[in-house]
Amino acid sequence: MTTEQERTAMGGAHRFVGLAESLERHAGTPTGAEPPNVRGSNRGYGLVFFHQAEHHLSTVISSGLRFQPLGAEPAQELACTVYKEQAEAARHLVDLTAELLVRERTYLVPDQIVPNEAPLLPGTEFHGVLASGHPLFPAEFTRFTDAEGVEQLQVFTLLPVTLGELNYILDEGVTALRQQWARFEVDVFDLGRPSVA
Repeated sequence: MTTEQERTAMGGAHRFVGLAESLERHAGTPTGAEPPNVRGSNRGYGLVFFHQAEHHLSTVISSGLRFQPLGAEPAQELACTVYKEQAEAARHLVDLTAELLVRERTYLVPDQIVPNEAPLLPGTEFHGVLASGHPLFPAEFTRFTDAEGVEQLQVFTLLPVTLGELNYILDEGVTALRQQWARFEVDVFDLGRPSVA
């Protein structure tokens, strides 16, 4: 038996007409996809890979979270943009975060931190991600609207943050960290970047 929330989440695919074209317009050329059942059972979402040659960036975007009963209004998908050579790390971060949301039946809010006790990527100090608008793509990437202009979907970009930066956010707030990133001209797309805190 399905709940009202589940019926609402599963229905209404028509609300997302034009979404694929919108994502491609901003994130670049689709280069591949990973189905929901890549590990056997259906995890509730797939992953789509994009490449933008102009900036040498790869973006991994979840596909299917919007149909999960997570309670988000509007619906949500996740993205992570990195340099092309680091695309597998972006895949890992989106997969890990999406899996957590599906398992916990929860959703993200702007500027939310999703921390982790251990490094999310081997050999790095990244202990979490910050749910954000996209630092490069226009607002239309983050907020997808239907033909009537009603917002149907938010695409949260996951920005990796170090353990020091997580602690800095706890003390000073997200805005203060963004100011530090701007001050030190941090390239948030580079997973080899140093921590600013």
